[in-house]
Amino acid sequence: MTHGWWRRNAAALAAVVVLVPVTVGVIAANEWSDWDLGHPTKATTVDAGDSTIYGGATIGPASAEFTDDAGIPPGTRVVHATVLITPADEPISCLSPLLRETGGAQRQWDEASFELDRDYDPSLKTSCDSELPIRYSLTLDYLVPADATGPFALELSTGDALPQFVRLVVEP
Repeated sequence: MTHGWWRRNAAALAAVVVLVPVTVGVIAANEWSDWDLGHPTKATTVDAGDSTIYGGATIGPASAEFTDDAGIPPGTRVVHATVLITPADEPISCLSPLLRETGGAQRQWDEASFELDRDYDPSLKTSCDSELPIRYSLTLDYLVPADATGPFALELSTGDALPQFVRLVVEP
């Protein structure tokens, strides 16, 4: 190649140098712009003892306490939590809330009533009941390491209100 080729194609080469990164950026932004629509990414934090309107229902107040349980593995303990759910016009549906450490490593735990080998009680709810139009409580148990001291937050989300979710602060 000679210097003449570079001069003749300078405008095209400059366009390629500019347009390739711009094209990649536009495609990436387009693909990632809707990512949070299907994931709980925007928290509404609710202080201990308070409640909020979320997904057409009043969520809270929430409370938690450490409880003794004879059947748990060594080096662990149980956090027992309750969350009051008051549906408005339409019942709300949600999965069991996550328990998250709000400080330190910010570890998270799933609800563990099944793992604790508790007897089934149909009156105890561990997730929002989409067919229950009256006020009820979620009764939740989490198996956490003994070094998890809190403070904690319960994170509750419903598909109808994503990407928003509720973070209920609880301190056992």
